[in-house]
Amino acid sequence: MRRIKDEVGANYTDQIAFYLVGTDLTESLEKLEADREGKGLPWPVAHPDEGMLDALRIYTQASKVAISRNGTITHRFGFGKGDYESWEDLFDDISAN
Repeated sequence: MRRIKDEVGANYTDQIAFYLVGTDLTESLEKLEADREGKGLPWPVAHPDEGMLDALRIYTQASKVAISRNGTITHRFGFGKGDYESWEDLFDDISAN
């Protein structure tokens, strides 16, 4: 099975902005950056702004939220949700808009 990050890196990063947001505020940005580099992920890491997780209704780790250019949440996946095909469909849909 192809890895999602490989496909995203190859086909979508020039069309979609990806951000990894660490929800554990006890982890430093340096730790998040080291984890990102260790996994070979190309996207920037950040801590959430105050109120961001509540505003986006993110209450569990490994939540994935797709937000359109106009600020509308278009897709939401929880931990362990979405197989390769569903992610590919999502990225195709987002990049077409």
